[in-house]
Amino acid sequence: MNPEVLVCSSLYDFSTDLVCVELDKIGVDYVRLNREHFKDYRISLNPLNPNITVNMGGLTYEVGPNLKSIWFRQPVFLRNTPADPLSINQQLERSQWMAFLRGMCVFDQVAWMNFPARTYLAESKPYQLYIAKKCGFVVPQTCISNDSFEIQNQFPDVAAIKSLDTVLVRDGNDFLFTYTSVNSTSTLCEEKTYHSPLIAQQLLKNKKDLRITIVGNKLFSVRVLSLGEGVEGDWRLVMSEKIQYEDVDISESLHLMCLELLKELGLTFGAIDLVEAQGHMYFIEVNPTGEWGWLNRASRPIASTIAMWLANPS
Repeated sequence: MNPEVLVCSSLYDFSTDLVCVELDKIGVDYVRLNREHFKDYRISLNPLNPNITVNMGGLTYEVGPNLKSIWFRQPVFLRNTPADPLSINQQLERSQWMAFLRGMCVFDQVAWMNFPARTYLAESKPYQLYIAKKCGFVVPQTCISNDSFEIQNQFPDVAAIKSLDTVLVRDGNDFLFTYTSVNSTSTLCEEKTYHSPLIAQQLLKNKKDLRITIVGNKLFSVRVLSLGEGVEGDWRLVMSEKIQYEDVDISESLHLMCLELLKELGLTFGAIDLVEAQGHMYFIEVNPTGEWGWLNRASRPIASTIAMWLANPS
């Protein structure tokens, strides 16, 4: 079998399931590789004449001759820290398979959503903010530091505090994740901040959050509300039954800035978070592998749009 589309994802990725259903509907030949099963495949990469041979489930796939696109639904780094020490074989599996995935960059003549090197750079929040300002977005005042005194100097009263990178760590059988919090900066001290850098940003009050999902040159824009009102703080902490996603038309200038942002970052997919506050539209962040499954519906056909892009990349 010579698939047209290669999907690199996770076994438990619901958004990938949605797109694969759409690929089946339009009759596109694809192969999906889940990182949890890599050691169960028999897979060979030819880096000189880019080609991948995969034996799995009694079938052999020759990835390369007819390949049009690659959907890379993978983080560049595995961020979860194991609670128990890994065996030598487990350490090798984690490091070498991630290196194998990066090695697929040899397929530089096909369309990517998104190219791993571009994902790596776009995941950097400081770089995102720099490029967003360059593209014309209003960006909140920001300080990235492990120095509590510097943060207090820039934000004497309160600030929005968030992690510099996605935090996913294990404590025994528990997985720990961080959200944006609103803090009085007077509570910050060296003992709390010196271990690792954090992001402190201007607190935006009376805000309304926007999520703009971009696939190629197609935008899906929603305003995030709770009981019809904007959410103070991180809306992800609100119970899902109290959250509404209201379709919203954005201005042409904002539309163009969003497309320019992805162009500057070298992405074909991105989930952009914006905030309406104080008469401005503020850029918060862009996620090159952002989630969107819960937004997918007939009026927002994100899954089918991704499938069509993979089948006929522009």
